[in-house]
Amino acid sequence: PATISSTLDGAPPLIIGHRGLPGLYPEEVIAGYEAAISGGTDALELDLQSSSDGVLFACHNVYLSDTTDVAKHPEFASRRKTRMVDGVATGPDWYISDFTAAELRTLRVRQPIATRSKQYDGLYPMATFQEIVDLAKRAMAAHSGRRIYVYPETKNPLYQRQLGRPLEEKLLAMLTKEGWNTPDAPVFVQSFDPASLKLMRKLGLKTKVVQLIDGTDIDYRSGAITYTSPDTAKPFSWLQAGDPRTFAAMVTAAGLAEIKTYADGIGPWKPYILPARGVDAAGNPVTALAEASNMPPTSLIADAHNAGLFVHAYTFRDESQHLTRTYHRDPKAEYHAYFSLGVDGVFTDFSTTARSALTDWLKERGTVRKEGTGPARRP
Repeated sequence: PATISSTLDGAPPLIIGHRGLPGLYPEEVIAGYEAAISGGTDALELDLQSSSDGVLFACHNVYLSDTTDVAKHPEFASRRKTRMVDGVATGPDWYISDFTAAELRTLRVRQPIATRSKQYDGLYPMATFQEIVDLAKRAMAAHSGRRIYVYPETKNPLYQRQLGRPLEEKLLAMLTKEGWNTPDAPVFVQSFDPASLKLMRKLGLKTKVVQLIDGTDIDYRSGAITYTSPDTAKPFSWLQAGDPRTFAAMVTAAGLAEIKTYADGIGPWKPYILPARGVDAAGNPVTALAEASNMPPTSLIADAHNAGLFVHAYTFRDESQHLTRTYHRDPKAEYHAYFSLGVDGVFTDFSTTARSALTDWLKERGTVRKEGTGPARRP
């Protein structure tokens, strides 16, 4: 495969199909993952949730109303409630942990973002983790030599454990059953909470591990990331322990060194790499990303690489409201900016755009690789 001097392992950056292909399909459905594979994704990214009977499903939130038709099921009306989830009051809503796997399978998934296509709403059931693993294995068998990674996230892990639905043991057992609990398995395990990742290492997880790094918002006057909401300011285990730090601590030299003790890479929110700022004619900060412009890049990618950590940045989206003015409404320009900085992977809602952008970028550098084939990446 092509050699890219700026990535940690010299391989081209990975295209990570964030929740499948949600730019076109509802989130985390098999049809979306299949389309992402056809469009050239290297990885099937998903969020783990547990049914009441312990089956692992793929769904971004612990509740169901935004991505399914649960509200149209009168038989489940009485299950609507309010809950505290990692320090944040949520609901009233329907919670995955109150439903059996069989009940969840009666629901149909829908697109939660108003500006995206609704043409596939109501067609597909929620996907189980097992189905996504099986799909990756089928795809690799059908495309000899192509690597399709599975990229699960333990979502709200302490909340799940408090409910008696712990994710970590189940995930580890499943990876072991599939023969995938090895350093070179096509697996990345991710979480925002280091407690979850450290627990899995203690339990014997041997796959690649990724520490996600969040933030609440951007102060467009300075370009600084803000930390004002408890669910995005710090991992919940830190909040519970009274730890005063925020996610900002993770991108310091000491923070990266600590992450290296239990993880192989980081998954930072994009502004940690390319901050953005902007003020209007009156000198007031702009209120939207599309009105802001890029600042010079931080040293995070180089710092992480120096610590021996790869960098997978999130989340790339085609729509103009997700692009700074610097990119002139061209999503490919954003990918090229991050590729040029040495990013090792990109979480994207539009795998097809990402693959096309990477193909163009490699051609410009005379390092063409076969369309849609992921490099064999060393652990």
